[in-house]
Amino acid sequence: MAERLIALLSDFGWQDPWIGQMKSVIYQENPNAKIVDLCHELPSFDIFSAGFKLFRAFKDFPVYLVFVCVVDLGVGGKRRPILVVTEDHYFIGPDNGIFSFIYKTENVRQVLHINATHYFRQPVSNTFQGRDILAPVAARLSEGIEVYKLGDPIEDYTQIPIPDEKIEDGKLKGAICGRDKFGNLITNIRFSSIKELAATTKMSTFSVFVQNKEIKLVGGGYEQKLPIFAILNSSNLIEIACPSSSAADFLGIDKLPLAVEIAGIK
Repeated sequence: MAERLIALLSDFGWQDPWIGQMKSVIYQENPNAKIVDLCHELPSFDIFSAGFKLFRAFKDFPVYLVFVCVVDLGVGGKRRPILVVTEDHYFIGPDNGIFSFIYKTENVRQVLHINATHYFRQPVSNTFQGRDILAPVAARLSEGIEVYKLGDPIEDYTQIPIPDEKIEDGKLKGAICGRDKFGNLITNIRFSSIKELAATTKMSTFSVFVQNKEIKLVGGGYEQKLPIFAILNSSNLIEIACPSSSAADFLGIDKLPLAVEIAGIK
C-alpha cells in the first residue's frame, strides 16, 4: 500500500519549534512519510476559523490523506484526542468542535476516541499532545494501520454551531465565515446554491446583502472597476472583495461569522 500523505494545520506560527518537533516524531515512526504544511498562521485558539479553513481546503488533497489539526484552548485538560473517518479522508485533532464543518458537510463513517496509549510518544506531556499523541498516531495512519486499533467509537463528540446555507423566501441565506490575508471575506455559500436560487427565482443577476449594504455579484476575478464586489472564489464559495484592498476594512467587519443574504435583482 502507498504511503498516505499527512497535512498539518495549526495555530503554532513559525517562531517556535513545535511544528518541527511534530514532524520529527512523525518521521521517527514512519521515515517514508510525506508531510504538507496546510497552514500554521491561524488565529490563536480560534476553533471556528480553523475548521472553516480546513473545510475550504481539504477537498483539494488526495483521497485517504491524514489531516492533523491542532488548535486547542485546553491542552492537557479532559478533552479527548479523536480520529474522524469520512469516505475519503482521516482527521486527527482535539475533540473541541474543530471538525464541525466536516460533521455538517461530509459523510462521516465513524469518530473514535484515540486511546491506544501504546502508540503514543512516552511520556505524554500535559502541554504538547500534538507531538506526543496526534503526531505518532498520524504516522501510524500514514502507514495504513486499521483505525479500530487506535481507539473506540464515540457518538458524543463535540460540535460547535455552524451557520446554515439555505434558500428561504426567495433569498439564499448564509454567513461570512472567514477572512483571508488580503481581507477578502469568504462565505459558506456554494456556487451550486446560486444555481439553485436562479432556477427557483428565474433570476439571473444577484447581489449580496450584508449589514444593510448591497454588493453586486459579478463574474470574473479580482480585477473589477467596482469599489467592492462579490465573486466565486477558487473553493467554489462566494467571496466579497475589493480591488487591491481589504473588503473587511471597507465594511468594518472584524467579528465572524456574520449573516449574509443573496437575492435576485432586476
